[in-house]
Amino acid sequence: MKSPFLFIQAGQYLKANLFDTRRTLSTMTLFFAASVFCLTVSGQAIAAEQTKVTVTTSADATRMYHVAFNGAPRVSQVVSQGAAVIRANANNILAHNTDTVYWQGAGLFDKANTAEVDALKTAVTDNLNTLQEAWQDDAEKHASVTALSTFLAEAHFQSRIPVPLDEDFYLSGTKVNPLVQGDLMLVLPSRPNNVWVIGAVTEITDADFQPDYVADDYVNIAETLNTFGISDVTVIQPDGQLETHQTAYWNQIPKNLAPGAMIFVPFQGLPSALSSLNRDIPRLLQHRVM
Repeated sequence: MKSPFLFIQAGQYLKANLFDTRRTLSTMTLFFAASVFCLTVSGQAIAAEQTKVTVTTSADATRMYHVAFNGAPRVSQVVSQGAAVIRANANNILAHNTDTVYWQGAGLFDKANTAEVDALKTAVTDNLNTLQEAWQDDAEKHASVTALSTFLAEAHFQSRIPVPLDEDFYLSGTKVNPLVQGDLMLVLPSRPNNVWVIGAVTEITDADFQPDYVADDYVNIAETLNTFGISDVTVIQPDGQLETHQTAYWNQIPKNLAPGAMIFVPFQGLPSALSSLNRDIPRLLQHRVM
């Protein structure tokens, strides 16, 4: 026969283990409840942060439309909703299969984070002012710099978000579809019919777009300041892409320009302290709003 003492010990051991199990389960329940609460509060906070998108056809448009998303939408969602708004409010009905949106000129801009672009514009403006003083005895060069300064002062700049904006690009099922958030502006312009030639030219030239023209053809239309020939220019495509186009007879490689592109003719003979202008001006024009 087993000792009663052993039964008492076994009962006490089971009782202690049962108590520990209850305490562990209680702790786990509280931890789970707290976790659920934190996730709920966090989810509510994320949902409360809206992404606001101003949709327009140009920087100078009189009508602006507004679309809001809870949290951070995909670029495809912004593009789809923005295009729907523009099409719904189009003033005229275009020919069948003709889109109201010129996707090559579309731009998505961050209206809140403009510090870098503002600093770049200030630096370019200050350097152009300094260049005006340095070339004040040369009437032609002075007038060219003044015209460029005026052009940049009248232009609208925002921080461009470098993402594809062609609606068909996302409808094709691409995996490139990042999240965006904040206070944004989506510009969906109509197709322009011009190409700008700016920089070292006697006057800023607004040339008609020609589908068979390359950069050199447009540069020849404008009267440049360069006396030593031009080997290359910087092209700012309407989607903000920077490209170098060769223009000399010995290095020319034909490249396409899209309607609305800008050709920057670099300045020659810049003072060494202002040598960055030929790089900084195209970088700034990447953020120009059509």
